[in-house]
Amino acid sequence: MSTPLLHPRLRRSPPQGSEKYRAILNAAEDLFGLHGFKKAGIDEIAAHAEVSKPLIYRYFKSKKDLFEVVVDRVISEWCEVISAEGARVTPSPAHNLRLIVQASLGFARSRGVLRGLLASESQLMLAGYSDVLDRGTATLRRVVTETLERGVQTGEVRTDLDVARMAEVITEVCVRFGDRLLLSGSDEGEVELLNAIIETLLHGVIAQREVRDPS
Repeated sequence: MSTPLLHPRLRRSPPQGSEKYRAILNAAEDLFGLHGFKKAGIDEIAAHAEVSKPLIYRYFKSKKDLFEVVVDRVISEWCEVISAEGARVTPSPAHNLRLIVQASLGFARSRGVLRGLLASESQLMLAGYSDVLDRGTATLRRVVTETLERGVQTGEVRTDLDVARMAEVITEVCVRFGDRLLLSGSDEGEVELLNAIIETLLHGVIAQREVRDPS
């Protein structure tokens, strides 16, 4: 089920099942990710979507309005990905944590438009619109917290650390490293570092069970 658009400025009734509407959003996401907000023009977006320029302005008040809708859609999908991994039935909460972190960072790497959000022009544009970005971070923090709490109940997560604090640290690392991945690209060294970071995070929160000598 799709996450609804929650920002009051973005409440609209898009044409149900409209392929052209989806084509505009997909084209805008591609071009905003490729060129940034300023360099991606409405003419180019219309050509990429194979629609007329007037049709875009029928659905969106301006290029900024279109950009905000694209951002909201991507963040909503990020929330859905994170929530799905947190709800997945796995052998252990630790396995869920690994999936959540991997899915969150993998999603960031797969959506080029997110790279554009790190540009100064985009940050200035979204200065009064940070709640949609905060929504994604809050979802990640909530899902991580719930997973850690399940791990505490099963004895798999350390009980000597504050769950809320652990969740905050894991969320912060995911967000900051996600920014790094977006800015540096997807080279093999970054992927290896990502895997190492995931294992380090898990090692810090998972309860270390005593290993018995089989002899």
